[in-house]
Amino acid sequence: MNPPIFVFSGPWFGFIGLLAVVGLALYGVGRRLDESGRRKLLIGASCVNLGCFVLYMIGLLTQSEFPAYVVYNMPLQLCSLATFSLIPAIVLRVNWLRGLVYFIGCLAGFLALFSPASGIEGVGVLTPLSIGFFGSHGLNVVIGALIAALGLYRPSYREAFKTLGAFGILVAIMAMINLGVRTTVLAQANYFYFFDPEGAQILVLLHNWVGLPVLYLLPVLPLVVGALVVQAALYRGGSRLATRLAARPGRAVSAKPA
Repeated sequence: MNPPIFVFSGPWFGFIGLLAVVGLALYGVGRRLDESGRRKLLIGASCVNLGCFVLYMIGLLTQSEFPAYVVYNMPLQLCSLATFSLIPAIVLRVNWLRGLVYFIGCLAGFLALFSPASGIEGVGVLTPLSIGFFGSHGLNVVIGALIAALGLYRPSYREAFKTLGAFGILVAIMAMINLGVRTTVLAQANYFYFFDPEGAQILVLLHNWVGLPVLYLLPVLPLVVGALVVQAALYRGGSRLATRLAARPGRAVSAKPA
């Protein structure tokens, strides 16, 4: 039995539930470890994520409508860069990199789960394409969140806006790469969906509204700013709740990372 997966379908909710269980299980294990153990745990999860990414690529290449997408867009799409950045972010003590993984990587992965590109929905839930796509994007969210939840990174409102600046630099670099590749090698290159939303429903709505390549992404900016502020607030609220729970009589306080 291999039912097709659509957003808000039974298989989709099943996957979201599994993702939540995996995230809570990793958090439950990680909070009992020291910093070194937490890093190893998250590196292991990131290796699984890379395996999902490989499955995703295999799935794309075996679908007749997708090989061109791989050539034109991989591995320089935002979610792919987030996947490849997880292990460096865990190993290196570089706040801007961890900020990109937590704020931008989580946000991009979350949006991809709710608004996948055309051709992803309707595929059997147990195919490499579905397992790879939903597994990789889902683990981008889980691992990025755990980097903060397990104390390797401490998001704040200031960090959110610093990350926004770093992301702006990344977008500018990708814009130049897009133009360079399109004028010299591949006219269809579409990194970061600058020229075509490629079926992602949220971007399709903006493209239909604005009607111009590149410029149709401008309304995304205030949405991103709002999302980053919400992510910082969620971390702040979660940290306060965890502190209160740990301070209850009879509860042992978990080891904090150095």
